[in-house]
Amino acid sequence: MKLDKRFHILWRLEEFGDIFCNMKKPDYQTELEHQRLLKVAREYRHKGYAVTIHPSPVDLPPTLSQCPFDLIAKGEGKAIAVEVRSRDNLTLNGPKDLRLMTDLINQTPGWEFELVITNPRDQG
Repeated sequence: MKLDKRFHILWRLEEFGDIFCNMKKPDYQTELEHQRLLKVAREYRHKGYAVTIHPSPVDLPPTLSQCPFDLIAKGEGKAIAVEVRSRDNLTLNGPKDLRLMTDLINQTPGWEFELVITNPRDQG
């Protein structure tokens, strides 16, 4: 695969192929969220989607370019924007606001939004 000038980091996942990542794990993302994100990326890749983790604005249509999605998956005539959150991070505001993201997705033909919620397992 050829990398462009945006300096993608190419993650090799043995069983599912290549998944692109534009940057390291964001500071606001917990390790649990990050691990779940990688699992979701593998699942979409296995289904045949082209996956980009932490897409840059140029990877998105203009209407969504200000949304910092965790992942986009493109294939089967559609695109899916994915956000992975733990319960503690469901209340983030600003560009990470889920209401803003869903409103913008609804205005963008051919795009869907998936919210993945992950929480630590009880130790009891």
